[in-house]
Formats: sequence, C-alpha cells, structure tokens
Amino acid sequence: MLSVFQKFGGIRPMAAKIDVPPSTVKSWHAKRDIPEWRRSTILKKAEDHGIELSEGELIDIPADAPAPSDEAAA
Repeated sequence: MLSVFQKFGGIRPMAAKIDVPPSTVKSWHAKRDIPEWRRSTILKKAEDHGIELSEGELIDIPADAPAPSDEAAA
C-alpha cells in the first residue's frame, strides 16, 4: 500500500501540489502524522491532481513501501 506521500510523488512534489513548504511535509512524513486542520485541503488538492485518496489514509499513515530493488525486478 502506498502512503499519502508516495501517492503525491514524494515529499517535494506533495509540497508543491498542496502549496506548503517541503519542510512541513517532511515533518509530517517523519512523524507519520498530518494535522487534522490540513486534511480537507490535502483531500481537495489530491482530487484536483487526480490522486485517489481517502481521509482514512491521512489519519492512519503507513510507513512508505520500499521501492522494488533491482534484484526483485529481474
């Protein structure tokens, strides 16, 4: 399962798409916690960018899934 950060393409792409500094998104990523007052904006921006996202994914944030290794792809 992809995290909200991965769905947006990473920390910097997410920050650009939701109009907040990358350091803010990095903080959320590190804590795996997005403030409740930011969630409606993130859901709206996800919709604007064609990103499928539910409010539950902003509450229960999994650790980022590791990228497939070269060995796994072979």
